[in-house]
Amino acid sequence: MLREVLKEIKDADYISKSNIALKLNKSESLIEDAFSQLIRMGYIRQNDNSITNCDIGCGNCPYASSCNKTYIKSIIITERGKKLLNR
Repeated sequence: MLREVLKEIKDADYISKSNIALKLNKSESLIEDAFSQLIRMGYIRQNDNSITNCDIGCGNCPYASSCNKTYIKSIIITERGKKLLNR
């Protein structure tokens, strides 16, 4: 099931645990556990994009409208995760 969740993460334009749960016909808590395991096993990592020392300048930053207001979490599939998907 972890591989199925990883594939859904890869294929999604927007990652939603509830949408993944619906697609795979699983509970949201099971999908939450799968995310935790994928992180623990090194297949994905979560980045909250919180920048404490920014030198980009707001005019060039894609997060300028939400800077220091809302942290945008992103999921990144690691090289290890990519290898699992290619098996």
